[in-house]
Amino acid sequence: MTKIGRLITDPKAGAYCQMTLDSGTKLIVNHDKGGFKGGHLSIEVTRFMGFSSERIFTCDLDSPAGRAILARLTHGAAPGTTAATPLGALIEHVKTARSLAELQATCDELLRVGPDPAP
Repeated sequence: MTKIGRLITDPKAGAYCQMTLDSGTKLIVNHDKGGFKGGHLSIEVTRFMGFSSERIFTCDLDSPAGRAILARLTHGAAPGTTAATPLGALIEHVKTARSLAELQATCDELLRVGPDPAP
């Protein structure tokens, strides 16, 4: 099962969370503005003891496509909960991935489909 660390909020840097997949791959899930503001969501695979990383997902929440993805991610989330924030919603969406390949497929599907067709 994917291990999800604490959500860390830094007023200057945004919010992030560390995750570890079943395969042992360590990730940083980041929202560069934190809270409900726009900005960018990203997922990075940490390499070399955390000193370098490879970005595997990024989404500009200020773009039309980013707003559509955010609407899909937060659809049905209770207001005021972590799942209603961009970072929390992305974590909820990808937390079932057990390997890097599954995570990449989940992210690719999210980028490809865009908004949720449900009302």
